[in-house]
Amino acid sequence: MTAKLEKIENSEAYIEIEVGAEQVEEGLQYAYRKVIKQVAIPGFRKGKAPRELLELQFGKEVLFQDALEYIVPEAYEKALEELNIKPIAQPEFDINDPESGQPFKFKARVPVKPEVKLGEIEGIEVEIPDFQVKEEDVIQRLEDMRQQYAQVVEKKEEPTAMGDKLNIDFEGFIDGEAFAGGKGEDYSLELGSNTFIPGFEEQLVGLKAGESKDVLVTFPESYHAEDLAGKEAVFQVSVKKIEMTEARELNDDFAQEVSQFDTIDELRQDIRKNLEEMAETRRKEAIRTELMEKALEKCDIPVPDAVINMQVERMMQDFEQRMAYQGLTLEQYFQFTNSNREDFSQKIWPEAEKSVKGDFMLEKVADDKGIEVSKEELDEHIEKLANSFGMEVDKIKEELGDAIENIRTGLKIDKAIDFLIDKAVVKEVAEIATAAAE
Repeated sequence: MTAKLEKIENSEAYIEIEVGAEQVEEGLQYAYRKVIKQVAIPGFRKGKAPRELLELQFGKEVLFQDALEYIVPEAYEKALEELNIKPIAQPEFDINDPESGQPFKFKARVPVKPEVKLGEIEGIEVEIPDFQVKEEDVIQRLEDMRQQYAQVVEKKEEPTAMGDKLNIDFEGFIDGEAFAGGKGEDYSLELGSNTFIPGFEEQLVGLKAGESKDVLVTFPESYHAEDLAGKEAVFQVSVKKIEMTEARELNDDFAQEVSQFDTIDELRQDIRKNLEEMAETRRKEAIRTELMEKALEKCDIPVPDAVINMQVERMMQDFEQRMAYQGLTLEQYFQFTNSNREDFSQKIWPEAEKSVKGDFMLEKVADDKGIEVSKEELDEHIEKLANSFGMEVDKIKEELGDAIENIRTGLKIDKAIDFLIDKAVVKEVAEIATAAAE
């Protein structure tokens, strides 16, 4: 076998591989032994007919596919080793049919690691929102907790108010005649929910439990029941029960009930701390997103389509898993959205391309700046993984196997982005409500 590198262009190596006649014959013979077991030829026991007769009856091409599967992978691997080519994705082959007694040539286009040309990516100016936590953010979070742990209290003497939940009986009349669908018993209605037609709920404000009232309303002209649209109606309504939601008082008892803290001040401090941690996480992510966008614009990174396709497939698999958690298959999602696999691939292609180019750029930064991941850093990360999965460190290392090097590469990329973030000029230009954003 001989291999020749024709050229490397746009991060793809073009190679030509020639396999000797003896290897071709070996592949055809392998194919014959495989195929002859699967066919029946009159006059011969299964698997015993000579190759010449098999080729005569079914044609020589009956052996080609299996022969190529025998010849090509081994020859390709040897060619990569001989030419010192390290592929980063599956190749594309240009293959003709082999012929017995003749050498066999085929070509391969192999995606290889791109030659990354970095631009001026240190000191990039990025603009992000102001994620500073303000006192009103803490107050809003406490108010949310008050509502979350609010108590439902029955009103026995107090009148109804917007927001109360009522248990009512009602019956509607038009021109003194009851109409179909206009009657209900023990109906649960929250005032202000706009469940009933306009004007109905407002007229129940101020009533007490046990009281009744005639409510005069007009059905909208666009009402779905044509026989009621635009007509005036009177509803005889009886209020049977009134409940209100009573928010809790913010005191030490509340703090002890809803948290591990003894005082409301301690709870308030913990809320601020959590909001600040979340704000810092969002701040870093905003910087990273903006920085990567601008940095990639300054770099030349020729990435083969085959590599981007691999990332598209990974992203599609991740999406499929998320759909599975919601009880949907990918095909069901496509049906609901009137799309298909090709449409989805095209939609996520730009994101996949940015992701792939970003990793190559950061690897280049790490190499140029001598950024490395120490054994201690790698071990610390693996220990955290083991703790999160409830596994022994040695066991998770055994499970990870060669994937540990992928983890090292990932940590190296993280350190490279941290390097660029440290060098970036960050301007906070807007405000966001951190409590509401979470």
